[in-house]
Amino acid sequence: MLVPSGQLSPLQQHLLQELDLGDLPAPERAPESYLARDLDGDEVRDALPTLLQAGLVVRRGVEGGLAITPLGAAALLAVECDELTARLSAVASFADSISTGAAPQPAGLALRRLAEGTWTLEQSKAYVCTGERDTDRS
Repeated sequence: MLVPSGQLSPLQQHLLQELDLGDLPAPERAPESYLARDLDGDEVRDALPTLLQAGLVVRRGVEGGLAITPLGAAALLAVECDELTARLSAVASFADSISTGAAPQPAGLALRRLAEGTWTLEQSKAYVCTGERDTDRS
């Protein structure tokens, strides 16, 4: 990927997700548009040079509105695919670990939370073992 760090930051990912839904005005012209999307306009302005240089976002029109590029959409899909792959791997690993005698009700809840992405693999395993979610790892 062309982002210098090799991965999208949470802010970059969130911005690309919003742009994937539709173009946005320039952050300096309409900061309220970003606040409504739980984005900080100043942080977006700081992140823009990297996204523009990488070709993930373009400025459009005289007022400099933002739009996602096909490369940006592909980068976003790659990140989302990686997240889903990791979650599926965790679900499969958890299912393997509980298949040897865990009580069905806690195991079912833990598996559902893991599949939803609400809990990590470690939290799910801890819940099955103790009946309590390990809140230190939230």
